Amino acid sequence: MKLALFLLTVSTISIGICQNTKPEISFQNVVIDQIGETVSITYNLIDTENDLCSVWLKSSSDGGEFYETIDNLDITGDIGGSISPGVSKSIEWDYSSLTGSIFNLQLKLVASDGYEYDIQTFVDQVDSNELISNLEYIEGIRHYNANPTHLNDIRDSIDNIFNYYGLVTERHEFTYNGNQGYNILGRKPGLKDEAITFIVDEHYDGVSNSPAADDNGSAVSGMLEILRVISQYDFEHSIRFIGFDFEESGLIGSQRYVQNAIKNYEDIQGVLNFEMIGYYSEEINSQTLPNGFEILFPQEVQDIEDEDYKGNFLVVVGNENSNSLITDFENYAAMYVPDLRVISLEVPGNGEIAPDLRRSDHTPFWESGRKALMLTDGADTRNFNYHTIADTIGTLNFDFMTKNVKATLATLAELAIPISGNTDHYDLALLSTHNHSHPVTTNINIYPNPSNGKFTINIEATKTEKYRLEIFDLEGKVVSKSIYSVNKDNILNEEVDLSKLKKGSYIAIFTTDEFKTSKSIIIQ
Repeated sequence: MKLALFLLTVSTISIGICQNTKPEISFQNVVIDQIGETVSITYNLIDTENDLCSVWLKSSSDGGEFYETIDNLDITGDIGGSISPGVSKSIEWDYSSLTGSIFNLQLKLVASDGYEYDIQTFVDQVDSNELISNLEYIEGIRHYNANPTHLNDIRDSIDNIFNYYGLVTERHEFTYNGNQGYNILGRKPGLKDEAITFIVDEHYDGVSNSPAADDNGSAVSGMLEILRVISQYDFEHSIRFIGFDFEESGLIGSQRYVQNAIKNYEDIQGVLNFEMIGYYSEEINSQTLPNGFEILFPQEVQDIEDEDYKGNFLVVVGNENSNSLITDFENYAAMYVPDLRVISLEVPGNGEIAPDLRRSDHTPFWESGRKALMLTDGADTRNFNYHTIADTIGTLNFDFMTKNVKATLATLAELAIPISGNTDHYDLALLSTHNHSHPVTTNINIYPNPSNGKFTINIEATKTEKYRLEIFDLEGKVVSKSIYSVNKDNILNEEVDLSKLKKGSYIAIFTTDEFKTSKSIIIQ
């Protein structure tokens, strides 16, 4: 019952105010000329505001997991910027430089109208009530030995929520000391340069003797709240969310991930690691510092001293390589959450001189040469309930936690770059069963399109032939089959009733003994 209630709380999305309507783009027809090594595409582009759009063609050779933008130098026609909306827009791709079969590719058309989002509207949607509701469920011993049931419940919840919000979700499995560990990975692919990736992560396990509200339930709650908000939007670059396992055993989950589970196509340009983000105090001397910090960070220690050592700030930790990411976080926090106090610590090298600043899942990223920040309330230098039975939700400050989440969301959104766009997909394998050496000279039209499911097919052929028509849904399943013959004048006019099919987009494949061609149809 607790799990059901928890999932119910995340099912409500607060839609930000936006007057803009995204463009719609759809494949209309695709023809492959194997002799000329070209793919000819016609597509429809609709924009309610009639804005000029940018259009990209992308291809995937791994079944649609990753799409790479095709160089516009190899494409002619209605591609690139300043494309006016309309029907039957056309492009031709010269694929002569392609290695491998053209029929192994999936294509994606992307259209963007250039609308610029106000990221402040994203930030303002962060809801402290959501953070509280999340943490009320998360709180409790989450340990593979002391309470594996609750650990598994939280793991499953993260997995389910990733799926609910449309992330490409998987479990990265590994073994540690005879126990099975699971990192929960969720990916929101970028629409433009999706290789560039930014990560928000946390660890969901806890120590064996603590309800672990701050360490690290606050981080799990914060990551899920960021996901709830940004799930409504698309971005130029990809965003990955990760729940790490076995952090409390020595950063095992993040080490195994960095060593074995980063995708070859991912260019990770920034990691925002949540490590305890909920404890706050205005009491004098509530913030302590490790020995030697006054030597390593004299200005930052002075700033803390000037505030009478109050634990009222977010600590941002980065190494030398992450300097630019520190600056980005500071700037965006000041811009969007100006009343959040931030103290940044930049450690030399990978922080070997300050081991207290290496105690979380950012460290394996540092050691792999990737930029990463630890975002924290200071752990046991401030929260003296750390790793005890007293680490409970009642000790945390949700106003402070909300500000931390807002600043992180703002930084993530600025780096990933919101984009107002849409996509359509086409699997070239649909055209692979016949020889395409002969360019299609037959004229085939389907109208009205879109329709209520009743279409008229008009074929003007060059000779008398039989035409096999197969209708596919977007998952590649055949939902209708027919065979037609043109008359003695090589003309066919035939009504097709598909009104029993669900509303949506379909692909109509026409095949003869000499060619195969396709058209997109829409049932409204």
